[in-house]
Amino acid sequence: MLVLNYGGGRQTVAICVLIARGILPKPDVIVMADTGRENPSTGEYLSQHMTPLLASVGLTVEIASHELATVDLYGKNGDLLIPVFTQTGKLRTYCSNEWKRRVVNRYLRGKNIVSGTRWIGFGFEERRRWIKLHGKVDGKWTTVCPLVDLMINTQAALGIIESAGLPIPHHSACWMCPHKTNSEWRLIRDNYPEQWAEAIAIDNEVRENDERGGVFLHHDRVPLSSADIDTPDPVHPAQQCTLGNCFT
Repeated sequence: MLVLNYGGGRQTVAICVLIARGILPKPDVIVMADTGRENPSTGEYLSQHMTPLLASVGLTVEIASHELATVDLYGKNGDLLIPVFTQTGKLRTYCSNEWKRRVVNRYLRGKNIVSGTRWIGFGFEERRRWIKLHGKVDGKWTTVCPLVDLMINTQAALGIIESAGLPIPHHSACWMCPHKTNSEWRLIRDNYPEQWAEAIAIDNEVRENDERGGVFLHHDRVPLSSADIDTPDPVHPAQQCTLGNCFT
């Protein structure tokens, strides 16, 4: 069984283009974890561009519902799962495992799919991210990074997308993810006011429940509602919540 983990990011879209062109084999299942908080632009791109492209070769993206997650913002032990900024550092990204990896696994088991090959879309240049995964066997699953086998880096993936006449998708991420750059926060604020308001509410909520002296969604460690997100991003922005980081 060949499963493509669809995250809606640029590498995943490039993989779908290569599948449609017959350069990569058709997977048996394409599945996307619904975190309940995905950037609206990801769903828009899926419905407007990927759904018709994949339908042309008899494929569709199946959605693993967030209802399959057993925890939300907080783990069963009460720990916060999202990678907020603290006064001294940053929490780890536990939400990826709980909201995506485990949700996809439960979804597949519900379809009696318990073994096979799992595709993940790391670019060739992201060696430090795929080196421990590519070609590795974990139980009954083998993880393969098809772009790595084809030596396709992220820049080449963008060229593949453009050559198919498709627009470049925005980064796939949750609308309240602390990994966001200022430009990504602006995208939410300026285009999706409902999600922006909800992100501010979550930022306030996690701070009210924190006992460490303050946690924040924004990297400046100030409330999101007052963060200066109109400031240009640094030349080397922090790593984003893209395809590989969030297991999709």
